[in-house]
Amino acid sequence: MAWLMRILISAIAAGLAGISIFLATLGAYAFYGNEIAQLPPSEPGEFGDGFLILIFTGYGTLLAIPIFFIIFMIFYKRLNMLGLLLGLGFGFWLTRLVQLLAAWTQMVDGDNPWIYDYLDMSAFIFMLVGLFFIKHDTKWFSLAGTVAGAAGGFLISYGAVIAYRWVDNTLISYRNFGLIETSVVLFGVLLFALIGNAIGKKYRQKPNDHSVLQEST
Repeated sequence: MAWLMRILISAIAAGLAGISIFLATLGAYAFYGNEIAQLPPSEPGEFGDGFLILIFTGYGTLLAIPIFFIIFMIFYKRLNMLGLLLGLGFGFWLTRLVQLLAAWTQMVDGDNPWIYDYLDMSAFIFMLVGLFFIKHDTKWFSLAGTVAGAAGGFLISYGAVIAYRWVDNTLISYRNFGLIETSVVLFGVLLFALIGNAIGKKYRQKPNDHSVLQEST
């Protein structure tokens, strides 16, 4: 069971880390092009340098994910895997939350680079924050409980939306959610993360005990 959890956590972390680096690279390039170099937008039908960056970054991500998986498996007990996962999850959650609020309030028309490009760097930034700074439980915070609760909340809320759309005969995509559906998923993740944190604090194990989830902290 411990090895299964180790493989599962390492695989999820490797995939999410690769995606975060992919998005961060595109976001950094967009920031450089728009704010520093002030490059003119590409003409219709022209790919421009951004397309090459997209291709190279995509291939680099595909190569990086298995490398991350091997590193996470080998150094699982030395790395702060739960902090890394919490930072990644929060970064993706925050990105979707800001985009959702912008859509609800109609503050953004079209493709705003700050919302749809720059904010994509947040998952990578929070991954580093979680990896290096969120390592231990506190009086009001349970790392393992929060991560487990957030993961469970995503699966439950996402599955609930898919099930509703399937029953309602409106299931045409597994990822293109509307505003209400996205709100349900985001709220579900937050709610179950808080529940997981509360349960983790209540049933926190003694210092000499060791659980599978706490193995990396």
